[in-house]
Amino acid sequence: MKTSARDRVRRVGIYVRISDDREGGGLGVKRQEDDCRLLAASLGWKVVEVYVDNDVTAADRRKKRKDYLRMLSDVESGHIDAVVSWHPDRLYRQPAELEDLIIVVEDHKTEIATVKAGDLDLSTPAGRLVARMFGAIAKYEVEHKQERILRKVEELVAAGKIHNSGHRAFGYDRQFDGEGPRRKILGETVNEEEARWIKRWADRALEGEKLYSLVLDAHTNSVKTTTGGDWSYQGMRSMLMSARISGRKEHKGVIKGRAVWPAIISPEKSDALRALLTVRSEEHKAEFGERDATALKYPLSGLPRCTCKVPHVVGQPCSCKEEGKQHHKLSTGQRGDKDMAIYVCKKEGGGCGGRTIQIPDLEPLVEKLLFKRLEEVEATAEADDNDPRPALEAKLVRWEKRKSELEDELLDGDRPAREIQDAIDKLNGRMASARREMAEYGVKANLLEVSAAELRTEWADYSVARKQSVYRGLIREILIHPATRPFNVWNPDRVEVLWH
Repeated sequence: MKTSARDRVRRVGIYVRISDDREGGGLGVKRQEDDCRLLAASLGWKVVEVYVDNDVTAADRRKKRKDYLRMLSDVESGHIDAVVSWHPDRLYRQPAELEDLIIVVEDHKTEIATVKAGDLDLSTPAGRLVARMFGAIAKYEVEHKQERILRKVEELVAAGKIHNSGHRAFGYDRQFDGEGPRRKILGETVNEEEARWIKRWADRALEGEKLYSLVLDAHTNSVKTTTGGDWSYQGMRSMLMSARISGRKEHKGVIKGRAVWPAIISPEKSDALRALLTVRSEEHKAEFGERDATALKYPLSGLPRCTCKVPHVVGQPCSCKEEGKQHHKLSTGQRGDKDMAIYVCKKEGGGCGGRTIQIPDLEPLVEKLLFKRLEEVEATAEADDNDPRPALEAKLVRWEKRKSELEDELLDGDRPAREIQDAIDKLNGRMASARREMAEYGVKANLLEVSAAELRTEWADYSVARKQSVYRGLIREILIHPATRPFNVWNPDRVEVLWH
């Protein structure tokens, strides 16, 4: 008598999946596996493999289900010739994914059985129709669930509440209701030790210190992120640019208002950081690309410029801006005849290839000029009539009011939406530019608040990165003019500092 396919002992693989393991112990997939084993035993099938995708959704094809892919591979290799799952929606929730499964099953004559929906016969038109109906229902459920989640997110954003997902934010401790990784978050309080580091890094960033220097500070002091990892450039930037640390709710880069958690820094300081670090990020990418920068070796790096492209008379206003040209940046190098660090105008970058200046000669001179500059500012002790911030703050108030009016118009629908949105976008651009200008000027103001005597006392203990931040905050460029006879004698008159 001929044995039917059902009568033969099948080598079966059990596939179990749960998209949201709220219990955190894999109990959901364990219950599915137990039910699947009972079904396999009732069919006389031998379980040879169990495939588990715990806490993994099937609603998004971009997220790979590793064990599901391993199961398909085992079907194609002949390691298993049947699959048991708890329900068809454990196997697929996207129509495209079902079509891929149909091809594999047809090619290898694989049987599929489910605990809740019986056999899934993908070898016949009727069976495929049923499977596609299950898939359509599953997709509807996914889309409906996404709508509910998005609506819930909108409610949380509007109320300034905490999303019940994601890692703990640096600077805050969480209070929970219940146990396990999916327990409900009741609220957040300030973690004083972490908040101390946030305040320190925020102040130093506003003094002009580079982000990679703050990252090095975290590494040196063994300060870890909330996941236990080392700080990165992007991680530091994201944390300092986040409105969260000022006690405000932010969604998709837009600040929505006050949040339910406490502030670590003031909203004004946060706005200055956000504006300043937007500029810093653009400068960082221009200079270093997408990779993280490492610490520069010399405090003046990036400031010395050669006047070979734009000749300039010492003591006279520089005409480079009017001519639309820029002085050529000098690079670090070594003298060929002795072990001496120099700045050189390299031909490879479009420079003259001839002008150099020795770093051990340049650094003490600029340091001396820096202290002299600070002493002169202290001696005058006059109010800064050129401070643009009061005027910019007044403009921001007017622009914010106008933006609010335009948003009301957009809701009323009396004018074309595109016209109103263009006006709002233009205002946003103006406000962002004003905040950047205020933040850049704030760097200079913060530096000038430190007395020359205090800076002179602490200067020797400053890291290279902190010295860089002071120089860059007060100096626009250091022009290096041609050498004069005798060429082997140090001439400080070759150096001209252009202050901000």
